[in-house]
Formats: sequence, structure tokens, C-alpha cells
Amino acid sequence: MKRKRGLSIVQMSLIAAFVGVLLIAGAVVSYVTDQASHRSPLDIPPYPNAVYWGTSNVQDTSRNLFYRVADAPEKVASYYQQKMVEHYGNSDQGCVRLPATGNAPGSDTNPNIPPFIFRCMFDNSGFNTSQFTQVEIYPGGENSDPFLNAKGMTVVKYEQQWQK
Repeated sequence: MKRKRGLSIVQMSLIAAFVGVLLIAGAVVSYVTDQASHRSPLDIPPYPNAVYWGTSNVQDTSRNLFYRVADAPEKVASYYQQKMVEHYGNSDQGCVRLPATGNAPGSDTNPNIPPFIFRCMFDNSGFNTSQFTQVEIYPGGENSDPFLNAKGMTVVKYEQQWQK
């Protein structure tokens, strides 16, 4: 009499345990990789021909970068709108003009208040992590200091934050 050979309960248990260990190891590797990918700034390519202007508020996990551009704020905002479509894979997110129409209150009398700002948020936050770059685009103001004078230019500010 021939005996039918099949997997025993012990063998099936060992296979199930092995598959379980592989799944857990894969989840741990995925989690560690995700966490590590958020430990640097989310870099968005600057507008073509933008000139680096400086950095402020540099911390371990945040910074502000400034660029100056000779093109109009609307044209610069259009470039970042396209970068948002590329980043998110759709056009559900968009740059927002603040205020939506007209000029910001006080901008006529205070040179430190830009008349309007385009704000574009690039977010790459994940499980228990944050990583984003908020891009602000606004007309440059006049300043008696030649280095700070941005009259006739567009200012692009990157506010970046990431995980430690």
C-alpha cells in the first residue's frame, strides 16, 4: 500500500512562520526607509535663472531660503504650480494667491508688507514624520541697502521643515 505524501501540520506551521517573519522584516525595512527619507529638506528645483539671495532661521530641522527672479510673480507662480502637479501627480493641489484679489491691507503704507503672496505647499509627510517646503512668491520691495533692495524683482522664499 502506497501512502499519500502531503505536508504535515508541523511543516505547514513552519512555512507560515517563515512567511510571517518575512512580512514583519519587510514592514520594518519599509518603516526605517520611510523615516530616513524624511531626514533632509524636501528640495524643489528653483525657478530657472533664480539667483540665490540668502538663508535665514537655520535650525537643525528647518530653514528659509531666498531667491530673486527678474520675471513677474504670476509667471514664477505658474512654474511652481507645474512643479506641484509633478509632485502630487495631479492638479488637486494649487498655489494660492493671498489676498485672492487686490492688495494686502497696509501694503500701500508699509514697505515690509508685500502687496500679495502666492503660496505653494509641497508636502511629503509620512507616518509619524513631517517634511515639507512651502514656497512663497511675492514682488520685491525697495530698500536703501543695495543687498536688500529687490525693487522690480520677484522674491521666492522656501520655508523648509524636516525630521531630525
